[in-house]
Amino acid sequence: MFTIVLLLYLQQQLEVTLESSSLRGAYATRAECEAAAVRLRGPLPTPRTYSAAWHDAVCLPIGRDVKVNELAPLDVQALFKGAPPAGECGAAGAWRRLAELCVPAARAAP
Repeated sequence: MFTIVLLLYLQQQLEVTLESSSLRGAYATRAECEAAAVRLRGPLPTPRTYSAAWHDAVCLPIGRDVKVNELAPLDVQALFKGAPPAGECGAAGAWRRLAELCVPAARAAP
């Protein structure tokens, strides 16, 4: 069994920070996990005062008897404070990836 660990990196000036991480879903094989992770990797819409936001997804092996508790969705929306960055809607799938973070993995899994 495998699970996806979501990692959100934000850059402000020259400093890059890991904003948060969470587990997402359970997959029977590494191939299934990687296929789901591919869609979640990549840039996200960038909040004000940040010069970059990157979302990564890493597959980790877990025991077959391990239950994955879905954590609350990443609160990237709070960073936007109702003002999305201009000209980025739909760019490179960033908004799609953000929307997929807001649904449980069971519905988002391919």
